[in-house]
Amino acid sequence: MRARGVAAFLLALVVSSSALAGPENSTIGAKKLDAEAVNNVGVGFPSIFYEWWNRGSGSLDWALSGELVYGDWASFTTSGARAFGFRARNRLVRIGFGVNGHLRWHLAKKERSKVTNDMAFLFKPGLLVAGNTQSTFTFAIRTELGAPVSIDVHDRVSIVTGGFIPLTFYVNSDIPNGATLPLLLRVGVEIDAGNKVAPWFFFDFGPGVNFVYSGPLEGNDIAFAWRLGAGTAFWGIR
Repeated sequence: MRARGVAAFLLALVVSSSALAGPENSTIGAKKLDAEAVNNVGVGFPSIFYEWWNRGSGSLDWALSGELVYGDWASFTTSGARAFGFRARNRLVRIGFGVNGHLRWHLAKKERSKVTNDMAFLFKPGLLVAGNTQSTFTFAIRTELGAPVSIDVHDRVSIVTGGFIPLTFYVNSDIPNGATLPLLLRVGVEIDAGNKVAPWFFFDFGPGVNFVYSGPLEGNDIAFAWRLGAGTAFWGIR
C-alpha cells in the first residue's frame, strides 16, 4: 500500500506540473548548460572522477575531466571462462589515472504541455595510464560517442537515457593487447535539489565485444557490459 501511495503521489506531481524545466544544468544528459561553468563530481565503477564543464557558444558545451580508475575503463564486461581467464587480463586495471575531453552538441528541444525532451551528441576522447591486474603497465585510448536524451518529467526532475559507445584500445607491456566495444543504454536521473546543486545517478548496460589483437588467443567474444555512477553537479558557489 505504501508503494502504491508513493507511485500515485509522483504521478500526481507529473500530471499537475505545467512547467517541466528539470535541473538547470545537465552533466550526464542532453540539456544545454545555463551557467557559465559547472563542477561535477562522481563515484561508481570503474572510477572516481571530477569534471569541469563550460557553456560554449551556440549549441556547444565542453568539459575537461580527470578520474582515478580501478576497473575496466570502458565498462565491466563479463566473459566466459576462456576469455575471463586470459583475454580479460589485457583490459582490467588495478589502479590508474585517466584524462578526458568532452564535447556536447545540443541537437534539439521539444516542449510539450507535460514533458520536455532534449537530445544531444557527445564526443568524449580520453587517455589512461595504469597498472594492469598482472602488475604490468597498461596504456589505453578511448573514443566515446554518445546520444544522450533528457526527459523533464517534473520541474525538478529529469530522466536521462540514450546510447553510448566507449570504444577503448589497451596497449600492455607484457601481455596481449586488446580492445573493448560496449554498446550501452543509459538509465539515469538528474534532480534539482536547490541552492545550485543537482544530484544525479546513471546505470549503463548492454552487450560488449572483447577483442584480442595480439598473442596466441587472437579473436573476440561477446558478453554483458555495464558501468554506473552517482554524484552531484554544482555551480555558482563561492
